[in-house]
Amino acid sequence: MEAASTSTPLDVLVIDDEPALSELVAANLAAAGHRVRTAPDGRAGLAAVAERRPDVVVLDVMMPVLDGWGVLEALAEDPSTAELPVVMLTALSSEQDVIRAHLTGAVHYLTKPFEVSALLTTVHTAATPPNDEQRRERRLQLRGFLSRLAELDAGRTATGPRVRFAGLESMPPADLAQPVPSTDALTPRQRHVAGLFADGVSARAIAEQLGTSRSNVYATRARIARHLGVAPEDVVETARRVGLTASTEHED
Repeated sequence: MEAASTSTPLDVLVIDDEPALSELVAANLAAAGHRVRTAPDGRAGLAAVAERRPDVVVLDVMMPVLDGWGVLEALAEDPSTAELPVVMLTALSSEQDVIRAHLTGAVHYLTKPFEVSALLTTVHTAATPPNDEQRRERRLQLRGFLSRLAELDAGRTATGPRVRFAGLESMPPADLAQPVPSTDALTPRQRHVAGLFADGVSARAIAEQLGTSRSNVYATRARIARHLGVAPEDVVETARRVGLTASTEHED
């Protein structure tokens, strides 16, 4: 990877609780010439930052002990780390999550699965101090996120469907209830995963039961959400609404 080898080596801290993915990210960053450390959860990640300040943090969201949101908030509240570049690398892909990450201090947001080239470019970009024009663009970007957040908080978008954000909008009256979504487009595996979510099974437990990673579980949830016409975070409620349970559907 000739282009990557000419860049300045960076000290990168990867905070992710999935060992296989963490090792994959670390291996690719190391192959590009960077020094890489890993931490299995948010609390261990903050300890690693305190031990030696990295140039860039690559951060997952869904983790035990302390999640990625908690790490972002802790870094932002400490003057010594408030400007530390953080790249989010997560299976969460909703617009609300992207906005929340940027407004809490992240400078870039990548979703799993990801392209290695995109990861390397993003890490390099995050570590490069912005010039005046880039700072202006960043301020405009954050203003845009704030404006969009106001639209979502209002419960409507200019062109999209009615949405709920942070529980601020009450459920519509019964006579205005939306039609029950169809599950016909779901594959047997998607129906089974939706049923597990509806039964209150965590993404970690689903991954263990199916012999896959949590990233794949969240990716499946995102596909389920698209088929049902809802946001990923509403899959549980919607699956329960249409009567899906793990006992009613099993994968082939």
